[in-house]
Amino acid sequence: MTHKPKIPLSQLNDFVKKLELQAIETSEERIPLYMRVGLKDAKHILDVGCGSGVVTRDIAHLTKGKVIAIDEFKDLIDVARKVLKPYSNVELRVGNVEDLPFEDEAFDIVTCNLFLMWVEDPQKAVNEMARVTRSGGTVLASLEPDYGGKLHWPENPKIDPVFAGKAIRERGGDPHIGRKLRSIFVKAGLNTVVGIGNNRIWSCDEDRDYYLHARDFYVKALSDSGIPQDEIDQWEYDYLRSLDEGVQLNFFPQFYAIGEKP
Repeated sequence: MTHKPKIPLSQLNDFVKKLELQAIETSEERIPLYMRVGLKDAKHILDVGCGSGVVTRDIAHLTKGKVIAIDEFKDLIDVARKVLKPYSNVELRVGNVEDLPFEDEAFDIVTCNLFLMWVEDPQKAVNEMARVTRSGGTVLASLEPDYGGKLHWPENPKIDPVFAGKAIRERGGDPHIGRKLRSIFVKAGLNTVVGIGNNRIWSCDEDRDYYLHARDFYVKALSDSGIPQDEIDQWEYDYLRSLDEGVQLNFFPQFYAIGEKP
């Protein structure tokens, strides 16, 4: 299996909602990368770890090529079938990224988004992505975070570590995957360029809007980490007040990697 965290059916709707929010939040970083790697003119594209299909939807909209999207969770593929129903150029499959069910050099572009942080063996996954990419083609990890580089002010010494990687680690993810992308891609035999996709720091109004949309996920992460409800309430009060005062600053680096196969 590739993803470490499993999704109980009772949590599927909440998880799908989170994927939708992530897709909206990251579109301004992802779409220029798709254009940069020539997605528009690619004929065969593979989207790995497609989840509910909301990111695949952007890919399908930007190309006339054939898009195959794969995820190991059948429940998510079932959701993706509904999301992607309007797109005739998409084929969905259930499969394991560490053993992709495709021939060598089958695709012009192979891409993933916010995915490698959850993979059991990221090196093996990227090796497989490179294997199924044609010579001269591209492997793109459009966004992978690095919580170790998260900057936040005003600080909260008890709450901040939860959002700086502890919650991800407790769920089996790698909160520092971003800094490892170059090494992983180079070891897969790819000519690699890395960068940070999110150079713009959001305004307090943008931060507030996103927090209110995603509030349930923040509160649950704190609760799951053992933070008492009264401390969560106080943190939320202080956080929203800092946004109202216009002093809150958040920066969360999300790296991309573009690997060309020789």
